[in-house]
Amino acid sequence: MLILSILVSLPALNGSPILGALEVRLAGQALPIPPDSELRGLLYRLSIDDRTEQAISLAELIPPLADAWRVEAWQTGNGRTDSATKSVLWSAGDLAERLDRFWLIEKPGGTWGVVFDGKTLDGVGRIDVTGEHTEERPPEIWVSWEGVKELKKEIDRWSRLTGVKAKTVDVPDVRTKLLSVQRGGGRMPDLVMIQSDDLPALTAAATLQALDGMDSSSLVDKGRNAFNLKGRNWALPFYFDAQLVFYNPKLLSTPPAKNWDLARLEAESRRIVRTGRTPLAWNAYSAYWILPFALGFGKQAIEDADGMVRPDDMGTRSALAWLLRMRDEGLMAVLERDAMIGRFASGETAMILTGSYSIPEFERIGIPFGIAAYPTVPETGKPVAPFLDFKGLAITRSSRSPLTVRRLASYLTGPGVQQRFTSSVSKLPANHEAWELVRTTNAYFPQLERSYEIGVTVPATEAYSTYKNIMWKILRFVFAGSMTIDEALGEARRLIEANLKQ
Repeated sequence: MLILSILVSLPALNGSPILGALEVRLAGQALPIPPDSELRGLLYRLSIDDRTEQAISLAELIPPLADAWRVEAWQTGNGRTDSATKSVLWSAGDLAERLDRFWLIEKPGGTWGVVFDGKTLDGVGRIDVTGEHTEERPPEIWVSWEGVKELKKEIDRWSRLTGVKAKTVDVPDVRTKLLSVQRGGGRMPDLVMIQSDDLPALTAAATLQALDGMDSSSLVDKGRNAFNLKGRNWALPFYFDAQLVFYNPKLLSTPPAKNWDLARLEAESRRIVRTGRTPLAWNAYSAYWILPFALGFGKQAIEDADGMVRPDDMGTRSALAWLLRMRDEGLMAVLERDAMIGRFASGETAMILTGSYSIPEFERIGIPFGIAAYPTVPETGKPVAPFLDFKGLAITRSSRSPLTVRRLASYLTGPGVQQRFTSSVSKLPANHEAWELVRTTNAYFPQLERSYEIGVTVPATEAYSTYKNIMWKILRFVFAGSMTIDEALGEARRLIEANLKQ
C-alpha cells in the first residue's frame, strides 16, 4: 500500500497568500511537481455548478493507481501545511477510477479549493491519497489522422506530470498495421486510435478488449454509440469530424444561412454557372457521400431493423436522381479529392463537400473559405444528414499496461485535453462538458454544432462495410451512364446480400 501526500505550500507575499507549489510525496519520496509559474499555466477552464473555474484534476498530478481507498483533504487556516484544522474524507472501493473527477480549483487570492463527489472544500492545504501504484511497463500508443503533433504534446504533458514514460508512434493506417502485427506475433501497442468502421475487422480478430467498465457518462451519446458493437463498448470517443459545405466567400452572393435548403443551393449554383465557374464538386460516387443525401431524401435509416444496409429504397433513388440532374445541368462536377481541392483552391469551383478535417489544411495554405452545415431537402423537410466520423481510443487485448492506458484514455477524453486539442485542430470534442467551454475558442463551432445535431455516425458494422465497398463500384456505372438507377441499385442489393451470406 502506498500513501500519496500532496502538500500545498502557501507562502505569503506582501501579506497575501499566493497559489503555492504542490509537493507530492510517494512512499515518503517527493515527486517532481511543476513550479508555481508553470502550474498556473496547466490549469484549464471547468464548469462547476453553473460557474467557470480554473482547475486541474488530481489524477493528472499523481502516478496511475491500480486501486485507491482513501482521499483526505485538509484545510489550513493560516496558509501553513503543518497546521491543518479540518479534513474531509472520501472512502470507497472505486476511487482509483474517479480521481480524474477530483478537481483542484484556483480560488480568489491564490488559494486552493477541491470539489469531489458532491463535496466542496476551500482553503485546502493538504491532500492525502491512499492507494496502490500500477506496476506496469511504459505503454506504447499508436496515433493517426490530423493533429498528431498536438496529440503527442498532450500525451507528453501527461507523461511529465505522472512520471509515466509513454511512447507515442504515428501510424498512418492503424487497422492494417494492427492486424498485420497481430498475425505475425509481433509486439502490440497498448492504446490505439481507431475509427468506428474499424470495429468489425478488429473485433472479429479479437484485437481489442471491451471497455464496458469504463465511465463514459461525460462523453456525447453519438460518440459512444459509434463504438458500440453488439452491445459492447470497444473504444472511448476522442473527437469527430463532420461533413460540411466549404465555399469560396468571393464567389457566393451571400453566406448560407443556418437552415438553408437545396432550393437555395440550386439557385446559387445557377447564378454561379453563368460566370463560367463550376458551382459544386465532390466525390458523388462514394457511399460515404451518397448516404447523407439518401437520408435527406427520405431513407429512414442507414441500417434496417434486421441490420442490413439496403441500397434500393426510394430515398436513395430520389437522391441519385437529384445528383444526376445536377451533374447533367452542369451544376456539379464529380471529382475525387485531389482534383476537387485543386479546383477549389484555384477559384474554379465555388463549393465543395469535404470534412472538417480540411479546415486546418485550408488555413495553413491560405485558401479563402467559409463553411456551412448541410442544407435541408424541401420535399421532405429533412436535412441532408452529414456523417460524423468519430475517432476513438481503444485498448488492445494483449496490452501489458491496461490500467495505465485506462488512466491515459480518461485523461485524453477529459475536459482539459478536449478543450485544448479540439480547438487547435478545429474539431468538436467528444466530451459534452467541454462543448460550451470551446464555443468561444473554435471559430467554426456553430456550423460544427449544427452538423452534430443533424448528423449520423458512421456505422460500425460489417453490413455497412460491405455496402460501402460495393456501392463504390456500382455508383461509377450510374454516373458513367452504363446503368440506370434502378438497374444499379437492384444489382447492388443482390451483391450486398450475396456477400453477407458468405
